Formats: sequence, structure tokens, C-alpha cells
Amino acid sequence: MLKAVIFDLDGTVLDTLPDLNACMNEALRKFGCPEITLEQTRRYVGNGGLMFASRALPEERRGEAEYFYKNVYCPVHFACKNERTKLFPGEAECLTALKEAGMRLAIVTNKSQRAADELNATILKPFGFSVIFGNRDGIPVKPDPASTLMTLREIGVPPEDAAFVGDGETDVQTAKNAGLFQVSVLWGYRPKAELVAAGAQRFASDFSELKKILLSE
Repeated sequence: MLKAVIFDLDGTVLDTLPDLNACMNEALRKFGCPEITLEQTRRYVGNGGLMFASRALPEERRGEAEYFYKNVYCPVHFACKNERTKLFPGEAECLTALKEAGMRLAIVTNKSQRAADELNATILKPFGFSVIFGNRDGIPVKPDPASTLMTLREIGVPPEDAAFVGDGETDVQTAKNAGLFQVSVLWGYRPKAELVAAGAQRFASDFSELKKILLSE
């Protein structure tokens, strides 16, 4: 039986897309750039905030991505009240069942640590995640396994007793690189074809199915 489940954040345990889109468009307006659509936001997220910012900028201004991310986007994002962000259907029941089965729950995300901590202190607080590991200085982002392996050491669970659950190709690669059982969810921000191309083999169409998969391992 699994002893721990590590989740991705955006698109896996929280539908943050509307807030991410709103924050990026506010930042783009401040920077004198065109806004992006919700669908573009869906495609651009998943590899950390700096990459999101770079993809959102017009091609001729991508050389300014680091300045834009640190000085324009981050202040907007950190001030966000997450009013558009919500849980996915059936999620509360699933997370509660996993906890009752004795599993440790954690989150490893390419989202900034500050933004991830804010969501954990508000929307995710009832679920008691043991570790929230966000984008931290000096530690490579997913799919590098460093953050996942550090999380497992902190909660005292070896990779072979843990699962990684995510909605993106980055999560598929992270699970493989860290040696975890992997499940791709289909309610997130990447289509199944992209997940299959990344090597995903186990899928959950909703949280009810995810619960069955994790409790049967």
C-alpha cells in the first residue's frame, strides 16, 4: 500500500487558471503588452512562473522576461486574493479518504513558494498537506527530481512507497525521474495525447477514479 501521495498544484488540486490568466493580463497591461487568452494561459503554465512570463510576452520583448517576471508579474500575483480559484469536484472526499487510509499528502509545484504557501494557508488548509514544496532559489524545478526527493525525505517515505499525481507532461517526467508510481489526471491543463506522448500510462478521469487507483496500490 502507498504511504504517501505527492500532488502537483495548478490543474491538479486547484483550478487556478482563471486567476493566473487575470494576473498575467494585469501585468501585461502594466508592461504595455497585449493580453493573452484563457486557452493561451492553459498552454503556457506548467514550467514555473518565469517560463509562463516569457511565453506570455510578445516575441520581440522576451529578452525582458526576467525583469517582467520579478518586477511586474510577481507583485501582481502575490497580491492576488485567489477569488477565482477553486477545488475540483470530488476532491475533498478523495483527499479525506487518503488521509484516513494513513497516507501522507504533499504538494510539489513549479509555482513560487510564496504563492503556493498562500493557497495552502487558505483553500487547502483543511486537508493537512505535510509539505508544500514550491519554486525555491537554488533548487531546479520539475521535471528535475530534486524537490520531489527532498519532500519524500522530509516525510520519511521512500520513492517506491509513494505516488506522484499531476496533470502535465512535466509531472510524468518528474515521477519517472524520482522513481514514483505515476498517475496523470485528465481534468487539468493538458490533453491526454500530450500526456501519452510524455510516457503516461495510468490515468484518472476524476477524483473518484483517482481515489480508487491510489487506495488499490
